[in-house]
Amino acid sequence: MRQNDDSIMGLSTAQLEDWLARVMRSAAYDVAIKAIFFLWYFYIAHQVLRELLRSLNQPEVVASPPLFLSSIASRMAVLLFFFTLVLFTMLRSRPIAKASGLTPRATALTGTFLLMVLPLFPRRELSAEMNILTTVIVLVGNCLAAYVIFRLGRSISIMAEARKLVTKGPYGVIRHPLYLAEEVAVIGSFIQYASPWTALLVAAHWLLQMARMHNEERVLCATFPDYRGYMERTARLLPGVY
Repeated sequence: MRQNDDSIMGLSTAQLEDWLARVMRSAAYDVAIKAIFFLWYFYIAHQVLRELLRSLNQPEVVASPPLFLSSIASRMAVLLFFFTLVLFTMLRSRPIAKASGLTPRATALTGTFLLMVLPLFPRRELSAEMNILTTVIVLVGNCLAAYVIFRLGRSISIMAEARKLVTKGPYGVIRHPLYLAEEVAVIGSFIQYASPWTALLVAAHWLLQMARMHNEERVLCATFPDYRGYMERTARLLPGVY
């Protein structure tokens, strides 16, 4: 008998999505995700520290105290951001609602990890002044992101999920301050690796982040009755602009 075209390994798409939904509601899935993020942090820490040591061995960095200090500070800010992200991911509460379907999950994962390939591209030769500027931008973006995560606390999510509605602090000004802070750091990193290919990579990342914001807002609207009113009085990213 000919199988239905929309089946995978004998399961229909609806059955597969139902099975995935049940898996993602399980305690084992939550533990597995936390373990992955714990290991991911140590991988990021290793990469950042290795990059820092390589940077500090460059004569032009050592010869310039502002560049030397900004290089150390920006890398430490990256570690602070990821440490805060992983810490609250480990401590976060169980979600009370999640986006349905595979697309929101794939979008969230790709948007989170896509720019990890950026250091694989050739680094640009920048002046000392531009190096200082880009490291300061990365420093500011990651420090802001760590602060936002701290304010978000146990409601932190990578996927489009609802835990607790947070509307205080930076969330009282815009709906997605974490995305804004992260993109500040992305701009600083992009300048260091700027090329037509990395520009396409960053553009794809931004499109994915926009889709993530829409997915999260749909889940929060469906879960919290007050969220629609919150949307009406706050901008998504830039007050008075968007």
